[in-house]
Amino acid sequence: MRERTERKHVIDFLFPLALFFVLTATSVALVVLASGTYSRQVQDSEDSFASRTALSYVMEKIHLADEYGAVYAGTFDGQDAIVIRQTYSEQTYVTYLYEYDGYLRELFIQDGVDAKASDGRKILASDCFSFDETQDGLFHLYCTNKDGSISDTYVSIKSTP
Repeated sequence: MRERTERKHVIDFLFPLALFFVLTATSVALVVLASGTYSRQVQDSEDSFASRTALSYVMEKIHLADEYGAVYAGTFDGQDAIVIRQTYSEQTYVTYLYEYDGYLRELFIQDGVDAKASDGRKILASDCFSFDETQDGLFHLYCTNKDGSISDTYVSIKSTP
């Protein structure tokens, strides 16, 4: 009987090599596309977190000081601010919530004491925090993200005279 010998062709080597390179290129492309999508998603999530956290913080401060006439819109050192008046040990104190120099800030001082907007404690980086007192005791709070999208909420004072 004749022994059959197999002949090696170039295609026997090139096909698996080409298949390997196609799979490798596809895997690399998938990783690059996924990482771009992931980084955009993380950035959007961080922006949303910052604006929602700023709004939640201000809402909670307003709710904690919910007394008739204690919370109102005002100004502090040329900045629009939410003003909260409270009395502790027969002394009146004022809390100012405002945006200054890229941060949501809070300043808690005794009423009548001079202070500057830069004295406030930095709460959270915020590109633009603003508010409107739409009615007596109803505040519309806004926070603009770095991408320009606006988060907003309403908060009302429940107490009455």
